[in-house]
Parts: sequence; C-alpha cells; structure tokens
Amino acid sequence: MNIKKYGTEYFSKLKTVMLHCPEDSLKIITEENYKLFLFDVVPDIDRYLEEHFNYENMLIRNGVETLQLSKYINRNTDLLNRLPNLAYLHDIAVISSHGSIISKMSSRGRCHEEIVVREALENMGIPTLYEPTEGEDFEGCLLLSTNTVFVADTERHSRQSIERFIQFILQYFDEVIYALIPQERRFMHPDMILNRVTTNLMLYYPPAFLNTFHITRSFRKEINIKSFMNKRKVEMLSITDDEQKRWGCSFVPLEPGKIINYDISLNQSNVNILEGYGVKFIHFHPDALLAGGSSLRCLTMRIWRDNSQLNEKL
Repeated sequence: MNIKKYGTEYFSKLKTVMLHCPEDSLKIITEENYKLFLFDVVPDIDRYLEEHFNYENMLIRNGVETLQLSKYINRNTDLLNRLPNLAYLHDIAVISSHGSIISKMSSRGRCHEEIVVREALENMGIPTLYEPTEGEDFEGCLLLSTNTVFVADTERHSRQSIERFIQFILQYFDEVIYALIPQERRFMHPDMILNRVTTNLMLYYPPAFLNTFHITRSFRKEINIKSFMNKRKVEMLSITDDEQKRWGCSFVPLEPGKIINYDISLNQSNVNILEGYGVKFIHFHPDALLAGGSSLRCLTMRIWRDNSQLNEKL
C-alpha cells in the first residue's frame, strides 16, 4: 500500500495515524528488566491492551484513520515480538511532506526500533528524509509549521546529532528553534515542554527553556521563546511543574483547538482558561498505560494532516 498523502507540518485536521499494539512484546517485560525497557513498572498486559484498544477507538470515532504497524512489516517481523517500546511510535519517527525523520534511540532497550519503523514507512511509500548516523542519539523533533522546526537538547539527544540535523533540515524548512533544556527523564522529548493548541496558542513549561536559539541559514541568535512567539501573535500559556510531570504538553491535537489528552494532565484552572479560548477537550483516563511512562501522543505516529484548504505559517 502506498500512502499518497503524508505530512504533518501543516497544523490542520488529523486524518491518518499509525499505531502498534504490543500484544506479544509486552510479555517479555519482567521485574528484572522493566527498567531496561524504560517502563516504570511491569505492565498489566490485559488492561494495557484494553486501554490501547479504547484509545484507538477514540481516534476512529473522531474521524481518524488508524493504520497498524505490523501490517507493513515483512522482513523484520521477529523484531515486533522483541521490542515492547515500539508502541511509542511518535518517539521513533516524525512525518513531514518531504518524508520521514527517523530517530536513533538512545537506550539499549530501544535499540533497532528504527529498523522496523523505516521498513513500514517505506512499504507505505513514505521515503526517509533524514536518519542519524550510527552511534548518534537523536529522538525526534516537532514540526511547528511548514516553516519552523523545534528541536530540544534532551537527555536522549547528543549535541553532535542535533547540529547535524539542523544543518540538514534547513534545506527543507526556513528556521529552527533550538532549546537547551535540563537533562532529566521528565524532559525526555521536545513535546514534554512545548505543544501547539491552536494557530495562535501554545502550551509550554518555561523553566525547561534554559537557553533558546532562533536559527536560519544565515544566522543564529539567542531568543526568549515567549517574546519571540508573542511577536508572531502566538500566545504562550505556561503549565505548572506538576502538570509538566503529568504530560501536560504531550497531547494529540485532532485539529486546531481540539485535543485528546490524559484527564490527569492539566489542572482545572488551565482547562478552564483553554476552554475560554474555545479549546475542546476529549479526555482519556489512563491507568495501565502509565506503566510505560508515556503519553497518548507518544503512542501516535501522525501520518497526515489534511492541508487541502489551509496555507498557514507560524
């Protein structure tokens, strides 16, 4: 099957995602190895799978086509049963209209996940735009718009890999926003500190932005992220320390102003503020899924946002 429409840099209606239900691979997680696989506890498999299934149905009810990773794997089927973190597909690849941006996972428990995902995407007709070289650690970026990429120096990126990525990606995007952030697990990926809610509203966690830079092909200068975005008429709404720990920024926008998130993530005060902006929530209550220490966004590789009637820039 060839996917004729792919790309998620346009902030528009989410049409197609890929999921992976780790039915067999979860069985290899034990009390002896769960930390190797970055799980917080050994998962209750039946309940984990039930919640994963419920999330998939939530997407379908909201008009999102869901594709299953396993249906696009021919050569590396053996890895499907050995990699429980394949469930967290967003960590492994970001899909642009130019092709996929593949991660190189930093932990031993996630080694070789990119092999499986690359095969699936190529079998779908989505080419690889960028992949780090062997030995680099690089776990993703955010596509904020058709012009702008956000990348953070997390504990799962190396400075060398980020610099190499920036030089490459500026061939396809006009600018990169690059943030130096604390090297802690709670800030493991860029979407743990920043995410877009509407065309003119973002959630972010200010203390994580230690130093932030605006980079183009011709210059690199330090910025204040809030002031920078405000000049572009994008309001930055901050979340608290507790909200950040509960994946407050790591939600799934179905379209501008409509998001799926954990119902434990945001305090009621911020929910009220966002609803005052017209934001609509579809809350999902996690229990067994929390064993993996990740959000619904991590489970969701966004393949295509419909840009047929949209021409927006950040």
